Amino acid sequence: MRLILLHIFVFSAFVMKAQVTNEGKPKSWQLTSKKSSTPVVMKAFDLNRIKTEDAKNDVDKSRPWRFGYEFKVNLGLDNSGVWDVLPDKSRIWRINIISKGAKTLNFIFDTYKIPRGATIYLYNNDKSDLLGAYTNIFNRPDEMLGTWLVQGENVWIEYYEPASVKGQGELNISKVVHGYRTLTTREIEGKAINDSGNCNLDVNCPIGNDYDALKDRLKKAVGLILVNGTGFCTGTLINNTNNDKAPYFLTANHCSGGESIWAFRFNWISANTVCASSDESISNGPENYYQTTSGARVLASNPESDFELVEITGGLNPSWDLEWAGWDKTDNTPDFGVGIHHPLGDIMKVCRENSPLTKREEVSIGGIQAPVDSWEVRDWDLGVTESGSSGSALFDPSGRIVGQLAGGGAACVNTNDNNEPDYYGRLGVSWDFGNSESTRLSNWLDPSNTGKETLDMLSQELDGGNPPVEEEAISVFFDVSKAMVTVSNGANKILDYNVYDMAGREITSGRLLLDDETIDLTDRASGMYFIYITNTSDGTSFTKKVIVNQRF
Repeated sequence: MRLILLHIFVFSAFVMKAQVTNEGKPKSWQLTSKKSSTPVVMKAFDLNRIKTEDAKNDVDKSRPWRFGYEFKVNLGLDNSGVWDVLPDKSRIWRINIISKGAKTLNFIFDTYKIPRGATIYLYNNDKSDLLGAYTNIFNRPDEMLGTWLVQGENVWIEYYEPASVKGQGELNISKVVHGYRTLTTREIEGKAINDSGNCNLDVNCPIGNDYDALKDRLKKAVGLILVNGTGFCTGTLINNTNNDKAPYFLTANHCSGGESIWAFRFNWISANTVCASSDESISNGPENYYQTTSGARVLASNPESDFELVEITGGLNPSWDLEWAGWDKTDNTPDFGVGIHHPLGDIMKVCRENSPLTKREEVSIGGIQAPVDSWEVRDWDLGVTESGSSGSALFDPSGRIVGQLAGGGAACVNTNDNNEPDYYGRLGVSWDFGNSESTRLSNWLDPSNTGKETLDMLSQELDGGNPPVEEEAISVFFDVSKAMVTVSNGANKILDYNVYDMAGREITSGRLLLDDETIDLTDRASGMYFIYITNTSDGTSFTKKVIVNQRF
């Protein structure tokens, strides 16, 4: 057998994009009858003990802000829930989980491996809150997944499996998280959570004519992170010199909760604007609530500046209108600083320090073991940060990231701040720290080794021209003695592939997370096949044509 590889540039019939769907409804909602399911009820726990621990931990920004209590479980397709078989031979698995008194429930899968065409939805019992669909896009080599939150104490998880892939799905829930103090999913009687202090400013509050336009773009780079299933931090999408929308996300090293079980939420912004008052912000509509995705891999981190850079693997929907913030690696002292963040997992807030920042070396911060090379914000002039703001970016007057929040004592006293400082790990230290790409930012944020010292946010960079094309970094080649196509991922991006025959039927598909990946066509008949490669970070794609000839 022999493969002949030809490159073609246009293959419009099969244009697709891999992304979070966040659309559709569970199949069971269309059924007039279905099997009853006995709920799995979580045991009671000592909430007073948890609150006592939180009272101490909440003042320490060097920890994620904890909102949930974790139950360890073992709930899978074979030992729990019920199956319903539909007339077309497809089937649905449903499990009902209840934890009395929970404001929200979220889940950790230690086995998540579903075939193409299968879907998973999560919803509460009255169907007022729906999350999904999770699809095969979220499959990872470690087969783990952390979900976002669903409102209420009574939640269903529903898995739909088409007849053509019957039995191919593998699912197991290892943890149920009882959210005892937060409500980040929807409004309740017109009110959002409003757990953060009254001196905070919603991100749409004015902070100065010299910065409001920058802030209105930068807020679209900021995300709330659900780490380790039970806590919140903040982080920021960060640009690189290729200007290619690589899904790089900067946060704090102390926020790390396991690379595969992170979940992210973007553009959670109040529908009204509350500026340092006791009024209550209001959660925006469901079109913004559904800007969630799951899964990440750690690219680089170090304790010296308390940074962590991850790559979001679950996909970013182009309709979300996201931004990628720029950066300044010079370590020069900014004249003032701005922070955009989610204190206590709350709706997005903003703060501003009007005085020049202060460079500090080896600052001891809260529970962080190693001293942190920091920027000190002596006393915020507008707003503050709180626990849950950890990992959020500190922006300079040009809107470029110069650090991320490690900790500090700033907090609210009613509608005023307490005049305490905050500390941000310096990006200039993170840039070239250590001897490998796993301890520094430079390899990831300047992959072409341009030597740039500053980079603007993506929208500003693209105003000056189109981003460079790097297709040559992704090569597709074949072994003449085997029907094996190898994709060499020199661009180090997350790639999706789809293989089609001449009739346009999809033969196989998958996701490429490694440097090199093989696609096995040994069981295919002679003929022409199209391999459609999509760069998930920016939606760009190209197609290769392969001819399998069984006569060789």
